Amino acid sequence: MAYGTNAPQGLVPVKKLDGSAWTGATNPYQIANAYATAIFRGDPVTTLTDGTLGVGVAGSTTIGVFWGVKFTDSTGRVRFENFWPGNPGVLTGSVVEALVIDDPNTVFSIQETNASGAAGTPLALADRGLNANFLYTAGSTATGTSAVSLDNSTEAATSTLNLKILQLDPTPGNAVGNFANWLVVINNHLYRGGVTGL
Repeated sequence: MAYGTNAPQGLVPVKKLDGSAWTGATNPYQIANAYATAIFRGDPVTTLTDGTLGVGVAGSTTIGVFWGVKFTDSTGRVRFENFWPGNPGVLTGSVVEALVIDDPNTVFSIQETNASGAAGTPLALADRGLNANFLYTAGSTATGTSAVSLDNSTEAATSTLNLKILQLDPTPGNAVGNFANWLVVINNHLYRGGVTGL
């Protein structure tokens, strides 16, 4: 990660809420074969009205974080990708299987920006315990990496905000200020209701 540089990489798992290591655990969810929106590794995702997976919406419930996909393309080739390119041409009758980090106790590192993707007013250590929404920006089709960030203009106690701010990411090189990275959990989670911030 490029700490202090405007280069968000979405929600990156670092550990569990109890301090134990994140072991790579994911669960499978289905993406509709013709779902046309790209989903990048590190994007928050939600379940759509038909039960399939789609890109998460700021201020709404999410089910977890997208971490890869397996599908069979129209030529019959099985593909394992770190992002869903959006309606890539899937073999008729086959199932698209997305891998999602859906444990609400997973802690993620995420870079902060404001609602325009600029620096805005950086979060402070006193903001620990508050909630904030994410800012969705389409990721990179070259790397498959998310460009979602924490929207620092939304910090509040409101329980429906997407993320709960735990602490500054302690990785060396990261510091409070423009484009800092913060450790968060998904607050407004399908498997656990949102909690009001401190």
